[in-house]
Amino acid sequence: MLLGIHDQFRAASAQLMRFVAQANAPAIERLFAQLANVLHHHHHAEEDMLFPLVHRRTGIAPAQLQTDHDEMTAAISQVERALDASHGVGEAITAFHDILIAHLDREEALVMPVLLEVPPDELWAQLHS
Repeated sequence: MLLGIHDQFRAASAQLMRFVAQANAPAIERLFAQLANVLHHHHHAEEDMLFPLVHRRTGIAPAQLQTDHDEMTAAISQVERALDASHGVGEAITAFHDILIAHLDREEALVMPVLLEVPPDELWAQLHS
C-alpha cells in the first residue's frame, strides 16, 4: 500500500511539472492544493505509526525522513506563497518536486525492507501499537 500511494505522489508531482511547462496556473493550483493536503495527512500517519515501527524493528530512528518531511512542509509553504504572488511558481514547484522524489526514494529504501519482513496480520497490529 505504501508503494501505491508513493506512486500516486510521483504521478501527481510529474503532472504538476507538465502543468508548469504548459503555464496552466488554474490546473497547478487545483492539483497542488489536493496533493499538499494528502501529503500533510500522509506524513502525520507516517510520523505517528510508521517511523516508530521502523525504530522499534531496526533500532534506527528515521531522523532523515523526519527532516525530509520538515523540508517538504517548507517547500509546500513556498509553493503556496508563489501561487499567492503569481510569481516564481515554476521554481517553487520544481524545488518541491525534487524534495518529494528524493524523500520517497529514501523512505522506500529504509522502510520497505522493514515492512516486508513483518507478516501482514502482524504489521497492522504493530503499526497501531
